[in-house]
Amino acid sequence: MRSIPGKTAFRRRPTARPANALLAYDSSAADLRGAAKGSQMLIRTGALLLGAMLILSACESSRDYPEKGDDEYDLEAMALTEADLPEGFTKEEIPEPEFNNELWAEFFGVDDVEAKLAQLEAQSRIKSRVTSFQPAELGRIFRVTTFSTLYETEKAAEDSSRKFACGLPIDDKQELDPFAVPVIGQAANGFFVSNSSEGGLRLIDTTVCFQTGRVLHAVQQTGLPGTEDIALAVRLARRMEAHVNDAFDGKQTTEARTPEGG
Repeated sequence: MRSIPGKTAFRRRPTARPANALLAYDSSAADLRGAAKGSQMLIRTGALLLGAMLILSACESSRDYPEKGDDEYDLEAMALTEADLPEGFTKEEIPEPEFNNELWAEFFGVDDVEAKLAQLEAQSRIKSRVTSFQPAELGRIFRVTTFSTLYETEKAAEDSSRKFACGLPIDDKQELDPFAVPVIGQAANGFFVSNSSEGGLRLIDTTVCFQTGRVLHAVQQTGLPGTEDIALAVRLARRMEAHVNDAFDGKQTTEARTPEGG
């Protein structure tokens, strides 16, 4: 995956860090893997119980999301805030957090960027906005990232959710491991995907994606294998849905929404 100067903080793979920071990541990996093994069964069991109780993504809500002009969608207001995240997470500064198709095509790490650009345009993608958060100290979650992507039509947003990994910079051949989620927005889905840090550490992204009209949203948490937390991912997606609904209704978010158990 290629980087763009000044826009590396939110990449699907963790940002490049100074050598000592990378050493800190990898030297802590053994301890974190040990903790992960201890929590893996509990988290996976919780995920199975949660999955048994949840409604599959084919279900829809009764909420309407009226059509707006392209420039009338306030993607910034739809993102999570620090108040929504577990304690200790802070927002990363992304100098230009809005990405058109030309910029987005470069984040797939493909040799033929022009072909990827043509693919994004064929998918009727217009632009996206990205917000990223990191914890103050290394823990079981390394990063939480939110994405809101505007498409030309609702059908295009739906197709991206079902066919194109929610428009995220994931290789077309990358296998996704789906999991059940409740109704969020008009329709929602969830999946795990494996990737690696620049230090060679294997990581898992846990993603919940949901649609609101022409806008497709994703909340993605990144951590070591065994630390996947579907319940937290769903809670954060619910928090983001509240921001999205406020943005559609023209309301300002005034309260902190801290996830329970976060």
